[in-house]
Amino acid sequence: MVIPAFDEGAWYLPEGIHVADLAEVEARFVDAAPFAAERAHVFAAFRVWGDLVRTLVPEARMWVDGGFVTHKPWAAPSDVDVTFLVTPAALNALSPAEQAQVEKLLTGDGYKPMSGLVDAYLITRGDVDRTVYWRDWWATVVDERHEPVQGVKKGFLEVRS
Repeated sequence: MVIPAFDEGAWYLPEGIHVADLAEVEARFVDAAPFAAERAHVFAAFRVWGDLVRTLVPEARMWVDGGFVTHKPWAAPSDVDVTFLVTPAALNALSPAEQAQVEKLLTGDGYKPMSGLVDAYLITRGDVDRTVYWRDWWATVVDERHEPVQGVKKGFLEVRS
């Protein structure tokens, strides 16, 4: 797995879903990125969060996006944005207590997990509408004012450990 280089002059990934493992993500978006100290803090929270998700749902696929997987020069990322995809069968196999744990790992009602360092959403695999929504949203490039840049798409990561 190799995270592709940015296109010339770009600070975001080329369009598409790019598969990476945690070591690659850390090397590219912490060690070799602007604001490395702030990113290290966010990445540590993401690593713990991901371990919790994978303990509950080992088959989960994680799509990672947001400012964390860019090298935007104007600000450090305040969190990592992630959508995790699981099958209905995997969710239904969880005990009620485990399902409650999964809910605590999700963003909702003004709550973000890991003291706000992770912004997390769930997609049930096979839910085409939500999958398309998140794939399109993660491909949106936003500028310094958080406005979408028309006609430009970016890539995001599918993180596998």
